[in-house]
Amino acid sequence: MIKNIFLNHKGKPTLAGKEHCSYAESSSIGILYNSNEFSSETINKLEELIKNDGKSVAKIGYADKPSEDVLIFHKKDISGTGTIRKDNLSFFINQTFDFLISLDTSENINYKYVLALSKATCKVGFETEQYYDLLQLALKMDESKPKAVANMVRYLKMI
Repeated sequence: MIKNIFLNHKGKPTLAGKEHCSYAESSSIGILYNSNEFSSETINKLEELIKNDGKSVAKIGYADKPSEDVLIFHKKDISGTGTIRKDNLSFFINQTFDFLISLDTSENINYKYVLALSKATCKVGFETEQYYDLLQLALKMDESKPKAVANMVRYLKMI
């Protein structure tokens, strides 16, 4: 598959030439999540925490089953050659977020492909071997998922 070749060739991201900002200076934050792992309640709470800090938030989730929901993408929304077939997904990928929060611990190639394509300045997620090369900040997920997500925002505020 082209997606596998792309992901293997992409290599470790370089921080050179990228401007990073602090959470306080940031204005836009994206949330990319796996809806099979994280409940909509957890995602909505995360979105609320970020919006309360005066940040604009955009989110899109991955699901195993196709959905008409514009905020969800599925493996059929990405062709075997890596072409994005869903306009909302393409739009999300091309946003230059100050931070992109990635909420996934599975080994889903389509999710990983979207994360790799994202034009976000700083990608933050949970520490897993499959995402190590795509994240600038990886946090351990020791606790329950809702608590781990809240802690992610707490750590972002320290940046």
